[in-house]
Amino acid sequence: MSDRLKDKNLKQLEKRFPGILTIIEKKKDELLKKEGLTIAEETAFTGEQILAAEKCGRKLYLAGRRDPSAHPKNQISILGRIFSNAPVFILGMGNIHYLEELAKAADNSAILLLYEPLFSVFYKQLERIDFETLFAGRTVALIVEGINEDGMEAIAASMLQGDKVPLMKYFVLPNYVELCKEQVSRFLDILVKNADRYYVNVGTKMFFSSYQAENFYHNVKYIPTGYKAFQLFRLIPSDIPAFVVSAGPSLNKNIKELKRAKNKSFIIAVDTAVKPLLREGIEPDLFATLDGIKPLEIVETEQAKHLPMLTKVTAARSIMDYHCGKKFFYDEGYQYVHKLFQLNGKTIEGFPTGGSVATLAFSLACHLGFRKIIFVGQDLAYTDHKSHADGTFQEVMPQENTESFLKVPGNYVEEVPTLKNLDGYRKWFGEYITWWQERHDAEFINATEGGARIEGTKLMTLAEVIDQECTKEVDIKACIDSLEPVFSEQEQEKIMDFLQDTPAQVHAIVSLAQEGRKLYGQLDKLCQKGNLDKRAYVKILKKVKRNRKKIEENPNFELLSESMTRAEQIIRSGQYLRKNTIQDGGIELARQGKMYMELLEEYAQIMERLTKETVGRTGLSAGKAGLITE
Repeated sequence: MSDRLKDKNLKQLEKRFPGILTIIEKKKDELLKKEGLTIAEETAFTGEQILAAEKCGRKLYLAGRRDPSAHPKNQISILGRIFSNAPVFILGMGNIHYLEELAKAADNSAILLLYEPLFSVFYKQLERIDFETLFAGRTVALIVEGINEDGMEAIAASMLQGDKVPLMKYFVLPNYVELCKEQVSRFLDILVKNADRYYVNVGTKMFFSSYQAENFYHNVKYIPTGYKAFQLFRLIPSDIPAFVVSAGPSLNKNIKELKRAKNKSFIIAVDTAVKPLLREGIEPDLFATLDGIKPLEIVETEQAKHLPMLTKVTAARSIMDYHCGKKFFYDEGYQYVHKLFQLNGKTIEGFPTGGSVATLAFSLACHLGFRKIIFVGQDLAYTDHKSHADGTFQEVMPQENTESFLKVPGNYVEEVPTLKNLDGYRKWFGEYITWWQERHDAEFINATEGGARIEGTKLMTLAEVIDQECTKEVDIKACIDSLEPVFSEQEQEKIMDFLQDTPAQVHAIVSLAQEGRKLYGQLDKLCQKGNLDKRAYVKILKKVKRNRKKIEENPNFELLSESMTRAEQIIRSGQYLRKNTIQDGGIELARQGKMYMELLEEYAQIMERLTKETVGRTGLSAGKAGLITE
């Protein structure tokens, strides 16, 4: 049975990760010898078979001997709520209960990187667990030391693009620190480096990043008079082509051609491409903006001010305030926004966004049902050594030294220089195109005339595409102008009442954090005693769980949690120390819990002041002018 399961698993891995089977067969003997570990099975007190690693006469268990599922349940619960599309990083697959508990805590939208630093453990698990059941339709990147660990940094970086860092969750299985300290350190260093880069780039403080929440509460007032992205579905004929226009340097070569596509196609542009298009007399039908920190200057023209805009509630508030055309929103997964729709018996739809403004625009074009989607200016590379088209950030963009840049296949030359994040988006496009074409009748054309190759696209010049595809006249502006806001005036009033109640909602988290701190204090006091009262221990843990549940059910908790993610990670830094008894584990849990609740209380108080200034009665009265749209 074990050999049959191993063969099945290897075939499953080869299907997901083509070429991995050959590498495993080639390197397995060398890696097993190099590690010098004996991976043996033993029986836990529950009767379950668990793994133990033996090296140099020392035995370390990879799962609890009393109850293998107890520690995973505890650790996954400490992670807190795992939001939709969150990146989750796991080091070690010695105890499969971690993945089982994770599956219960997170929906299938969570993106998982599973890193096994011990090839011996991975090879043993091939004959013990069913990988197909384990992965179960999830997006999983499997990294095994000695097989494909070189790709871990790039994959982690692509998973942490956009605003994904605050949603990140990670954990290291017990005893891996003692078995392979160097690999664990490298794994954590990769996560820290990506987190640091993110927080430096957005200019946040070390422990508390409020810009996301500031944008959210400032911009949410636009929801009542706004529109849903999916209101465009079937409004615009799908038998015309859709052009997704980005601001790559190749846009300079063919931008003038797009004038011929106007009113014969649907033109959706990224924010940085708006000014170059308008300068050529081309008005996009819709433009997309995504980033929470972006200069207003990229769209600051009277014409752009009135264009329909695809955006999200956490986008840059300067652009949101400046813009007075139709704002189209999609579901970012926030409970708070869901509540606004639920109040009126409505829902808001979402779709995969890929983490960049270009991937967002492209994904919308797919979901609106267009059967021909054409990339323009989607270089994903430094064509002619430039980062963007002229007229985006500067009138003439400077050439940069790309000698040390990553090189990837080009559309018209063998290789082009790019950056890791751009290459991550390039791969995302290719994978998404493959996935979409398996389910829909659609053709993807790359008319960028430069840049990096996107798998699954057909190369054509923009002039050829327009001549071939733009044959039907459609008044897109009239279609969009015909739309009414999602909510009626009466429904808008209902939402305004909810918004004004937000400071009180956030204050409820302050009170719950104070209650939680007291509970963890009781837990610590109980565990410090010589003889542990197990009944009292379980009673306190139940109260802790109820307290945490109330906190996480608060519609404002997601934003608060995202803002204090680094603090959570620092608090959790001691969770991998070995705990020999329930009391030791309880003391460590109490330490983490008290610190967490103290920080939660502090940050919730900051958030309470912020909501009073934005969506509270005073804030909304001051900002009523911002509610006027076309």
